[in-house]
Formats: sequence, structure tokens, C-alpha cells
Amino acid sequence: MSTRRESAADITVTIGEEEVVVETLSVTKNVDVETIYGSGQTLPDGFSINQVAYEGDMSCKGNKMDLEEKFFDEHGIPKVLDAITVSHFDGSSSALQEIIVTSEGYEMNSGETTETSFSFLAMKKARNGIADSDPSDN
Repeated sequence: MSTRRESAADITVTIGEEEVVVETLSVTKNVDVETIYGSGQTLPDGFSINQVAYEGDMSCKGNKMDLEEKFFDEHGIPKVLDAITVSHFDGSSSALQEIIVTSEGYEMNSGETTETSFSFLAMKKARNGIADSDPSDN
């Protein structure tokens, strides 16, 4: 028996026990690399990775006020969300963990649908349950 699929991936944001469905998701991985030069050398001797950062944007359908309550506290300060989980069509999954929402905007039309977009930062990325490790811990 087959299961109906709406898209190539199912994407949700996990907030404690609750889940919010994500309509669109874009993620960028930024790596800050510093080249190391030896004394008097023109070409680099090596490199150092200073930081790795994940950031992106997501859009969720739903009531803007309900979404704000899930992502921000009563003072408008972002809550640390558990994860944005992507369940891929092939059965594998990936997740961005410890999410902080940094900005929001919304779009309404005369129909019933409201889309709210959020920018976020993620502290870690995991693939099939295995999280990134910090190389400086080894």
C-alpha cells in the first residue's frame, strides 16, 4: 500500500511536544576559513576553520499570532526551538537543531491562507540522528 505524498520532503519545526509544518525552507552553511602563512611565504602553509554557521529562512502557513506564541515568549524574545526536521522522500532525515528565530514577516491575501516567514540561526546539523561534532573537542 502506498502513502500519499504532497512533496519530496516533509518539513516540521519541533517545539517541545508540538510540531509546526514548514512550507518552504532555505538553509545556508557558512564556513569561516583563515589561511595560515609561514614566515616569509607567499603561498599559504595551511588553513584554520574558525567557525561553521547554519542560517536560513522558513515559511509556515497558519495564524501569525499562533506562530508568534510558539516561536517567541510574551516579551518577543526568541525561544530556543528543538529542531527543524526534514523527512526526505527516500526515508532518511536531516535536522537543524537548537533553532533561534531572528526575524519575522508575514503575507496575507483575501483567501484563508496566511504565510509567515522567519529567519533563523541553527547551532547544529544532524543527519539520520547523528549530530555534527565540534572538531576542537577532539
